[in-house]
Amino acid sequence: MSLATLRSRWKFTNKIGQGGFGEIYSVYDNEKKEKVAIKMERIDRNKRALRLEISVLRKIQDSRFAAKFISCGRNTEHNYLVMELLGDNLSTLKKKQLQQRFSLGTTIKLGIQMIASIEDVHEVGYLHRDIKPSNFALRLKKNITTRNNIPLETCCIIDFGLARKFNDSEGKHRPPREEVGFRGTPRYASLNSHLGKELSRRDDLWSLFYVFIEFLKGKLPWSSIRDKQKIFELKTQHTTVELCNNLPKEFATMFNYLSSLKYEDLPNYKYLRRLLTDIYHQYGYNENTKYDWEIMEESLNSQRSSSSSKVDSTIALTGTTKELSRHSNKHIIGNYSKDFDREIKNINNLIFPDFKKKTSEKNNNNSTNIENKDKELINQDFILHYNQNKDIETESEINEFEKMMKMINVEDNTETTTQLNIDNHKGCCNIL
Repeated sequence: MSLATLRSRWKFTNKIGQGGFGEIYSVYDNEKKEKVAIKMERIDRNKRALRLEISVLRKIQDSRFAAKFISCGRNTEHNYLVMELLGDNLSTLKKKQLQQRFSLGTTIKLGIQMIASIEDVHEVGYLHRDIKPSNFALRLKKNITTRNNIPLETCCIIDFGLARKFNDSEGKHRPPREEVGFRGTPRYASLNSHLGKELSRRDDLWSLFYVFIEFLKGKLPWSSIRDKQKIFELKTQHTTVELCNNLPKEFATMFNYLSSLKYEDLPNYKYLRRLLTDIYHQYGYNENTKYDWEIMEESLNSQRSSSSSKVDSTIALTGTTKELSRHSNKHIIGNYSKDFDREIKNINNLIFPDFKKKTSEKNNNNSTNIENKDKELINQDFILHYNQNKDIETESEINEFEKMMKMINVEDNTETTTQLNIDNHKGCCNIL
């Protein structure tokens, strides 16, 4: 297809995504005078998912957690969907964090919205069947207003290519099929999906539970495993004790509640949200609590401003940019100053204060184990992580990252290099 057929209204700027479904572009809407997103799917594709996605998206337009549907259509080569342009997905945001995980406050704020968004999808009669961090994306700040007098939330549920209608024309739950096959993403799929059973509303919530554990701990016990059968075996071995260790007791309660749900049961979404809300208030969070990325951005902006002031002072005193060049080179190779190292630690303290404090108060006898656990999370092997996620990083980027880390260790000779902010798209250290 020639993309020029859509340029009478939508001017294509750049590709922002690609997968088995097709391609996603950022485009400028000449009629609305704003940037939007377009999903393209070839007509000759064997399995067409875009028609289903359009159907579900249009049905949940009253949801506070749905991206705005703008238009859809077909030309000689492609089906297309025009929708609201969203920001980073939660998988990308998590990898950008200093410790490759979210704080308790951010996890709870997101979790409440994620449960509500899944409930909205279920209310229109559909299962999502592929709940994972990359299928939730942030709404751009300029779009967080209202639609149809409904206040919009930060987090949107996306990608309904694997969705399935679970009720019949009379609104009754459809009986399970005998043979279904695996549906979803192995890391987050429920045990029922691994067993080839028909999925229901409880299974979307099981996937979300695994997402919560990954958010808080940085990874799941099977995150490094590719084999689907081995992942299934590990899931059966890890009970609530192993998965919820060192987490607020409400997560174990959630595990037990989901275990009690049967195929046709209507989950108590309000109860699940209340579990998270109880944690939120218990640890002193409130409506002014900021997301981790907001705290990091503010702190790094402050550091940039401070560094800029120091550079200006150096130029004023010496009348030369030689010191500026030396300072910049240090940041390029990752050999940062003690002041910056202190700033990175301050950001960690800002993001992870209450959870560590409360956990320590509740588990005085295990404080040493918890501290070691945190250190293990902080000093995780990034190289291994990238090699195990080749869909995220190319081999050349991994090699470049390894070289950069060796250079940093030689230059710094410190134990703080893993505190760096890792740029996961380039596989190198991004100090500023």
